[in-house]
Amino acid sequence: MKPVIVHVVQHLKPGGIESFALEFQRAAQPFFDVHIISLEKQNVKCYWNNIDGFKAFIHMLDKKPGWQANIFTQLKQFFIKVKPMYVHTHHIGPLIYGGIGARLANVPHIIHTEHDAWHLADFKPRLLQKLIVTLVRPIYVADANFVAEQVNRLMPSLNPVVITNGIDTNKFKPSTVNKQQLLKQAGLPTELKFIGCAARLESVKAHDVLINAMHNLPSNIGLLLAGTGSLKAQIAQQIIDLHLEKRVFFLGHVEDMTTFYPLIDVFCLSSNNEGLPLSPMEAQACGVPVVLTDVGGCKEAVCSKTGLVVQPNNPALLSQALLSSLNQKNTLSPRVFIENKRSIDKMISQYVSLTQADLRWKLC
Repeated sequence: MKPVIVHVVQHLKPGGIESFALEFQRAAQPFFDVHIISLEKQNVKCYWNNIDGFKAFIHMLDKKPGWQANIFTQLKQFFIKVKPMYVHTHHIGPLIYGGIGARLANVPHIIHTEHDAWHLADFKPRLLQKLIVTLVRPIYVADANFVAEQVNRLMPSLNPVVITNGIDTNKFKPSTVNKQQLLKQAGLPTELKFIGCAARLESVKAHDVLINAMHNLPSNIGLLLAGTGSLKAQIAQQIIDLHLEKRVFFLGHVEDMTTFYPLIDVFCLSSNNEGLPLSPMEAQACGVPVVLTDVGGCKEAVCSKTGLVVQPNNPALLSQALLSSLNQKNTLSPRVFIENKRSIDKMISQYVSLTQADLRWKLC
């Protein structure tokens, strides 16, 4: 029998936390039975591919808005049944339900990872989290030094352990197929160099800044946008206004991101707010350099020898950095940084070691 780990998330719609849980599950499966419980119910296959082999390990509850006492009972019963070595919660709702459910089931260890502490700036959410942490007593983790600094400033008694997010370098790796061939297969212009951005089409991701930066770049440079969101029409209108229709392409929701990164020459996030973003680390594992804005933990996600970090909300600086990255003759690959500092195997080992001091799992 493999040891059991259970992740509790709010939902399994596309996002960083959800990617974290699913990638953890897939990478750890040879050594652990990793279950994921989503408090909210949805058709997960609408958003994620390659989960068929994990159907028995993905569980959907049916939480509605507001408090539901039966969720505590359902979680308690599930934990008693599978006997996890630890329960791992993500964000405040899963901490409340998963943490209390785990305590009621006498689970030996609870880990809570803070992926972004912005919500703690408000007094009421901070008070609620403080009460729940006191009740649940989880091992408290931040996924970036930046997040740990936020937590220490707002809730200094927590003193979180820092375990940075990791990338599966066996899954995300440089393509062996010629880029021109891949672009042709995707129906994209082969004469353009491409910047790529994978992010929700929402204001926090500041796509308008990236589109304005594109307007400053030469005509042989294009942009691929992966993701969906409420601002698609607004972004599309900006593209038309700047006469970029032949250089900017919406790809929508990309189920398999390993097909996206080989199409691009540089990856960019122009965000106004981030925790420790996964997508630029995935890109670097594929050998693609990145340009990010200096928000949240972005600096910790960038290979300092191949990537660039610029001031947010500054299209002129962003376009300069993108052009510099596209023209660089650097023989170094950002993949080395991911392999040495941001691998998922190292991340899993660090989490396991928090609860099993005498256990040394060899992940390979």
